[in-house]
Order: sequence, then structure tokens, then C-alpha cells
Amino acid sequence: MEIDNRLYQNTVRKITRLILTNEQKMIREEDLINICEESLDFDQIINEIYNNLKKVGLELIVSTYLEQRYYILTSEGIDDNITPSQYGTLALILALSKEVNDNLKLSDAKKIFSKVWNDVEFLIENDYIQKISINDLEIIKITPLGKALMKNVIQDLKLKNLLEVFKKE
Repeated sequence: MEIDNRLYQNTVRKITRLILTNEQKMIREEDLINICEESLDFDQIINEIYNNLKKVGLELIVSTYLEQRYYILTSEGIDDNITPSQYGTLALILALSKEVNDNLKLSDAKKIFSKVWNDVEFLIENDYIQKISINDLEIIKITPLGKALMKNVIQDLKLKNLLEVFKKE
């Protein structure tokens, strides 16, 4: 019984350390499950990690991207490395992506965001957005990191609501 408890606690520490030290602040669920011993309950372990992180002001959120689940480490507030313009650009891309079922063509995005393309390139370089080629079609997708970045900024992001905000200005 004590061996199981020690194994459980060691696994919690090992996964927590991996999540906290990962430069990208996101990790595939499959990789975390592979670390977990078969005799242990992964859901119970991840729940304990979630609760421990929450106690110190961090949050572990789950997002699906390209049919894989990711855990993303976030904190309260906004990221100081992202400018308001970049947040706005990401919000518009996210809203547009929702309107077109996550398939925003790169060529369309270049036309729509031509005046702020430097912001889009920054978001791509920092893995908030990713360019993907599917059968000669290039699209851009919001990565789990990009979705996590927006979680504290706009809760229910809809293109119609964003357009209303800009119409008032």
C-alpha cells in the first residue's frame, strides 16, 4: 500500500515538474499518460495536479488540436509580451475561424489582416497560430496556446459581437 502511495506521489511530482518546466507551457495528453504507470489512475493524478497548481495561482486547461488533447499551463491575467494589437488580431482570427469551421485560408487571412500582418507573423512565430497545408490548401489554425492566451481576455468570442464593438468606435 505504501509503495503504491509513493509511486502515486512520485508520478504526481514528475508530471507536475514536466508541466512547469516545459518551455512551451503545453504538453500532449498522450505524453503525460505514457509517464503514468499502468497501475495508477491518470484522471486522479491530473486532477490532483490541477488542484495543486490552482492553489498557487496557475491553471491547467485542456484543449483539442488536430485530434489530440493538450494540457496548457496558464496564469491569471494577460501576457505582457503580447501587445493589445496582437491580442485583437488573435481575437479576430479566432472569431473568423469559428465562423468558417476552423478553416481560415492563409490567402484570405493575408488579405484581411494585411495592415497588421506583422502581428500575425509574431503570433505564428510564437506558436499562437499555426500554418497548415491540407491537400494544396494552406490554412491557419489557432493553437491550444493561442486559445489559452484568449481565455482571460474574451470569454464568449463571436465575430458578430466583435464587429459590434468596432462599429461603436
